[in-house]
Amino acid sequence: MGIDPYNFVSCLNCVVAQRLVRKICPHCKHEVRYDRQTLEESGLNADQYLDHPFYEGNGCKECNGMGYQGRSAIVELLELNDEIRELLVNKVPVSQLKKAALAGGTRFLRESAVEKVLFGISTLKEINRVTFVEKVETA
Repeated sequence: MGIDPYNFVSCLNCVVAQRLVRKICPHCKHEVRYDRQTLEESGLNADQYLDHPFYEGNGCKECNGMGYQGRSAIVELLELNDEIRELLVNKVPVSQLKKAALAGGTRFLRESAVEKVLFGISTLKEINRVTFVEKVETA
């Protein structure tokens, strides 16, 4: 587009990413437990969450047999500071940007999604559908 990266980045204050996740139907919501493998494949610490109550919907007439009713937003907000602006202008790899964002306090989409699961708003299956497990190295 012919836009100078420095001028563009200097005008940018933040970047927002959002997704919608389906909410568990309150009419057929029931408690479930996940096995160690399921938790680990979803990026959760199995030792910490093995006994944690999770929820799913059975499906009922209120949700047309889906087990979900309504949606909730998960959000990632990247506030640009001088370090991140400099990294963008220098076109560093995405992995380096993510490390800087994490150090700057950015909460990624996956973290927001996991919170919805832990609070019983959505299911592990649903957040695995709309986000992916990603490991960000902090070293």
